[in-house]
Amino acid sequence: MFILDRSKNDTSVTLDLLRAIAAQMVCVGHGIAFFMPPWRPSELPLMQNVGVLIFFVLSGLLISFTLMERSKQPSYGFGTFWLERFARIYSALVPALLFVAVLDGVVIHIFNERAFADYYTAKTFVGNLFMFESYRGVLAKYLRTPAFGSASPLWTLAIEWHIYMFVAAVFFIWARPRRRLLMIALAILFCQVPLHYLRGSQSADGVGMGLFSLWLMGTCVLLVLRKVQLPYWASLLLALGAAICFFLVTKAGKEYNVLTYATLVMFLFGVLAASQSQRLITSNPVIGSVKFFADYSFTLYLVHYSIMFAAFVIRPERNFYIFAIMVLVANFVAIAIAVPTEMRHREFARFLKNTAEKYLGRYRLQKK
Repeated sequence: MFILDRSKNDTSVTLDLLRAIAAQMVCVGHGIAFFMPPWRPSELPLMQNVGVLIFFVLSGLLISFTLMERSKQPSYGFGTFWLERFARIYSALVPALLFVAVLDGVVIHIFNERAFADYYTAKTFVGNLFMFESYRGVLAKYLRTPAFGSASPLWTLAIEWHIYMFVAAVFFIWARPRRRLLMIALAILFCQVPLHYLRGSQSADGVGMGLFSLWLMGTCVLLVLRKVQLPYWASLLLALGAAICFFLVTKAGKEYNVLTYATLVMFLFGVLAASQSQRLITSNPVIGSVKFFADYSFTLYLVHYSIMFAAFVIRPERNFYIFAIMVLVANFVAIAIAVPTEMRHREFARFLKNTAEKYLGRYRLQKK
């Protein structure tokens, strides 16, 4: 049985650590691209792309775990799932978009940088709020928008949102048969983006290829971990072998491919299998530090690129000192934004649930 309990094993803190590392990989990778291009490896995979892939595997595992475990409660349905995901995503997305709007406005109107001015519009802002960037479907001609302004990482967020809604709708078709017709309708509504990303890509060069397939591999990792228990050292050897294979098969700029996905998933499976069998991380300060870095990782992912772009426009120098400073600045800004927003997403979710229950209760009374 897959257990997420800090008192029994290291899996919960390991997942937090992986989330934090993935966010820092994306941040540092883009920092290298902006300020230290000589450090960009010619053969090794780009860390910012690998960070995105790790996020998708972890997302598949965690969302699937949430659906399987929480649905054991009779009151847990698609509505509750939607409220929790909405609170989790939008508690970071809205403040991040507002921050990018202000920062990009300075870059465009004061420093006259026009590289992303065409994407700095009210229509694009609203389109990003409704998760229409990366949209694929019958209405793509009318609904699809680019990422807002300089916030290019937003393209992956829209894919994940549609995956969440589609997978949850399909799950509840069987988990809540009384709502089957509604769940089928929602599955049809949200299926277009996930089905495109089973094999399709975001762009012609293959970026984003098969991201829903990768997400589903995260679900498979969970299902296997629920059935199979590997010895600690065997798990570590599997992770080491998969890591070696990953670097052998993955080339720079070619991270979005099946061989990369398979080796990365095996690596993460080995790491998580090892964490299920041991409880070695018992220091509260260490656990708290890891959790802190993980808790603002989403905001960091959303805002770091815009911060670095603005810095490069204002001072287009390339050296180690600016690189290090901007990585730190991106982290500090993300923390400042996340403390009152992303880090309080559970409070936001409780508020939404209480509000929904209050108004639903009034509606039922009126019907009677």
